[in-house]
Amino acid sequence: MQTIPGRVLVNPVSIQKCWVKNGEAATRVLDVSYIRAVVESEGAFALMQEGQVVVLDFELERSKFTLDATVKGQGDGWVRLDFSRLVPSVRAHLRSFLSPRKIGESIIQDWKDGGIRHFHGLNESELWVDDSDAVLFTYLDQEDPTSQFLIRVKEARGPLSVGKIRRQDYMELSAIHGDLALQPLNDKETYRKLGECRDIVTNFRPSVSADYALKQRMLKIISETLYSTSRRVEMLPPRPGTTPAPVRAES
Repeated sequence: MQTIPGRVLVNPVSIQKCWVKNGEAATRVLDVSYIRAVVESEGAFALMQEGQVVVLDFELERSKFTLDATVKGQGDGWVRLDFSRLVPSVRAHLRSFLSPRKIGESIIQDWKDGGIRHFHGLNESELWVDDSDAVLFTYLDQEDPTSQFLIRVKEARGPLSVGKIRRQDYMELSAIHGDLALQPLNDKETYRKLGECRDIVTNFRPSVSADYALKQRMLKIISETLYSTSRRVEMLPPRPGTTPAPVRAES
């Protein structure tokens, strides 16, 4: 999979007032979720070593908190910091910052390979679209960071599949049409999560006509499922076993 040159993972407007400090050293936050942060590798952050555990002070707009993070990767101008454990107060700060509106404003296409386009954004949100009009959209479950909420439409007029999937199983997914080990949700959870998806898609800011058409299609599918009795959500049962090996891009 190829990354589009010169494109960032998130919309800078969404995180322009977000910083992380290590002692006296400070750098900008490029991406953040309940499991990790990606920051600019400047000053002391450029000297961090893989596996190093550091105590960091985060400033996400008005939210300020301290946590332990582990250096899990480095690249050209960035450092990835994984969170091993979040106390309730820190999780509350992240929940306040990672609202559907904030997530939605940050979805942006980051790579294209053949007939597949991939969008990435805050809070591990991802949107996959292929040339057969199949769509898979997912984001990290705020209440359970080991799982992702996921919706999928296999074809232009096909039914909507919705549920939760273990993040480990999702990371092993090899294709939009691959088998999903979905955990079904009850009706209340389903409609609440679909409402969150509608908010995220509503705040997606497309820049080209094809993306605008995609946004309108997704809003139509979600709205029909939420409000129409003539269309039912396909609740897939859990599948045993594992999925095929992944072909994924690094975030």
